[in-house]
Parts: sequence; structure tokens; C-alpha cells
Amino acid sequence: MAALLSGYTLQSCSSTSKLNAEAPAATALAAPLYKPQLSSIAVPVSISIAALESRLNQEVAGVLYKDDNLSDDNVAVTVTKSGRMSVRAEGDKIYFSVPLHIYAKGRWKWDPCKLCPAIDKTEDTSFDMVIKTESKLGLTDDYRISTVTSGDFAWGNTKPVLTLGPLKIGLARFVEPALRQQMGTLSKQLDKELQQHLDMKKYVTDAWLLLQEPVKLDDALNAWLTVVPQEVRMAPLQAKDGTLSTRLGITSYITVSTEGKPQVQLNRNLPKLLVDKRLADDIQVGLTATVPYAHASKLLQGQVANQTYTFDDGKSQLTVKDAAITPSGEQLVLMLDVDGKTKAGLFTKKIVGKVYLRGTPYYDAETASIRVRDVDYDLDTKDKLLNTASWLAKNKFVGMIQQQVNIPVQQQLNDTRKLLQATLDRQGRVHESLLLRGNIQHLTPENIYLTPEGIKAVVNAKGTLTATVDKL
Repeated sequence: MAALLSGYTLQSCSSTSKLNAEAPAATALAAPLYKPQLSSIAVPVSISIAALESRLNQEVAGVLYKDDNLSDDNVAVTVTKSGRMSVRAEGDKIYFSVPLHIYAKGRWKWDPCKLCPAIDKTEDTSFDMVIKTESKLGLTDDYRISTVTSGDFAWGNTKPVLTLGPLKIGLARFVEPALRQQMGTLSKQLDKELQQHLDMKKYVTDAWLLLQEPVKLDDALNAWLTVVPQEVRMAPLQAKDGTLSTRLGITSYITVSTEGKPQVQLNRNLPKLLVDKRLADDIQVGLTATVPYAHASKLLQGQVANQTYTFDDGKSQLTVKDAAITPSGEQLVLMLDVDGKTKAGLFTKKIVGKVYLRGTPYYDAETASIRVRDVDYDLDTKDKLLNTASWLAKNKFVGMIQQQVNIPVQQQLNDTRKLLQATLDRQGRVHESLLLRGNIQHLTPENIYLTPEGIKAVVNAKGTLTATVDKL
């Protein structure tokens, strides 16, 4: 820090020194270097198996296979979905049971002799069976569901037959090849329907964009929550208790500031999906408390102004009349307007002017305040003091000031934390389609940044956060 003292005159046994040291230029970094810690916002994704079943029953209906040509093999077969398809899921597989009604017609043709009339007779029969399929679920890096469906069927205790005159024709050998061929077609159809109705990419894209919209936490403090997503991870799809579910882990930078609505440029480019079995929902939210320099100056004035500091067993004293705080790069400059005197024998030397001190700000977790350390005179001030008031440069004045400077931010940080927790506790929405829930467990100091507007204290709030997108 620098001390400026000006003027020097002698009157009988006293003199007054006024030194003209230049005030350090008030400069701050154009933008804070702060970058919050990466966090993973958990976004649960759940799909009702019952809803999926209902939709698939609408799409897969009616006649699945039909062969009404008797001339080639004397058998015609029509396969129709006869009832509601049932769907269940377990682990990473979905199982389907499809009830079928099979209508079969057979023709019996016999020429007993060349002169005898030919006997041409047809009979038909109907029977029911159920085919069963299973689809193994997977995910691709472009957010699509990949499914591999396979299936089979089995007859009951009695295989279907047609009775044509004296003949009994077993239909299994005619029907089975057609059904097995149709199983491949049906499996592909089920794959297509599953991939169409489990549109994960749309869901993730909407969540990705919604999370980037700043969320206002409080009008009075003008506090806003900002999320800047970086990558997307997803746990493998799993089914349990009638629900097909997974979790999105959107790795993001999260901050809460009280400096007005942040200017956000939406990142619409969805990154490639990373499949991750071990997803956490731990978050680290950067809570910021900004103290304008004018406010910091008032606090400093309240701590040191009109105070008199005594040194050398009462021989020297210094009174601070005014004080102010300005930035200088990554340090704070404390300006102290002082009036002091020191006595040596019959002579009394007075000093008046301004002292400039430099110190490095830091966040003191114990007091939840901004303090300064490594405080010393500004070089120009020290030069002037050594020339005209060396006693002031050598005494304990700097240490006393360092002990007193205390800019509390606990209340501001607590208010911000409470606002964030209140938002997470609400059962309401921060957007039409987005609901945030979570818990802020504890705070840890991060850093101090000097901006053109003020001193920014950043505290890392750790906890959990879940974002639910349920109105798409």
C-alpha cells in the first residue's frame, strides 16, 4: 500500500510534513478468471411399460399374415392378432406375448378311377396360439434406442389337423414355416415401433436446452442460477416395477450469482452420448457474493475511520480520517487519509496526507468474510515515508490495519444458499417443463476475484441435484 503525505513547514518546535505520493491506478481484470467445478445433474428418464403396451397395440393390429392360395400346397392360412399384446420388461429386456388366431383351409382331391367322378372337398378349421418375443435394449452414441428382437412359438398339447374324408392332415408342417418366416417380419416391426416410440434424442435435446435457460431465484437480490452443460452420459436402460428407466447425467458448470440475469448463448450442439453405468448426481454450485468497491469502502471507513493508533509508548500517534478501497490488478489498494504526529525530545513532527497500502484479498472461511494479507505500503508511498516520516514506515501500523480489514459476506452467501435450497425444495417448476430438486449440504471456499464492479467471493456449494423434464 502507498502512503501520500504532503507539505513540510516548521513552526518553533514543531513541523508538518505533507508528502505527495501518487495513488496506484485503480485497475481490475476485465473478467473474473473463475470457472466453477464440473457437476453432474441427474435427469431421470422413465417410460411406463403400460403406456408403451397401449401404443404398440394400436400400431400392431389386424391381419399379420395371409395366404389364401390353395393351388400350390392345398392349404391356405390367415394369421390375425386376436387380442391385446402384453408387454413386460425386466432388466435390459422387453418381453412380448402376442395372441394369434389362425384360420386354415385344406383341400382334399381324389380321383378313384378314370371313369369315376373326382372327389374335391375342402374343410377349414381355426385355432389359437401365442407367440413370444424378447427385445434386448441398447443405446447408440446418437441417442437412439437399439433393439434386437427374437421370438418363437410353441403349439399346445394338440396340434391342429384338418379332417378331409378318410384323411387327417396335420397342419403344423404347413403353418410352422409360414409362422417362422413371419416371426422375422414381426420382430423387425416391433424393433421399428420400439425405436420410434422411445425417442430418447428428442427428450435429451429438450433437457439440454432447457437447462441452459437462467433460472431466477429471487427478485430482491436479483439472484440467478446458471447451468452450462458440457457432456451427456446415460446409464443403460433398465426395467423395474412396470417402468423402463434410465438416468441422464448432464455434466455442467453451475453458478448462482446476484449480478442480474446472465447473458447466455445457447449451445444447441448435442454432444455424442457416453454410456456410463456409474452415474452420480453430486453437484458443485459456485455461489458468488459480490461486494461493490463503494460498499467495501464504507465498511472499511466504519472499521478504521476516526480511530487513533498509538506507537512508541505514546510518543507517536496516527488518526485515520477517511478510507477507501480500490482494485489494482489482483490486489486491493487501501487508501487511508491520515493525520499524525511523533515527538523526539523538544520537537514534534506532524504528518498529514494519504497513505496507500496494498494487500491480497482472500476468503476467510472461519468468519465468512473477505480479508487481506501480505499488506504493505505501496512502493511510492514507502519511498516518501522513508524520506519524511520513517517512524511510520517502520512501526506496526500496517499490521494493525491488516487485522482490522474485514468485509463480511456470510449473510449474502447464506441468503443465496437459502434461495437455491428453497428453489430445490419447491414442488413447483422453474420452467414449464423443468423441475429441479436437490439438497445443498455444505459450503467450501473457492477463491476471490477482483472485477471492475467489485470484489467477488466464490464459495463452492456441494450437494445433489435432479432435473426432471416431464412436459415435452
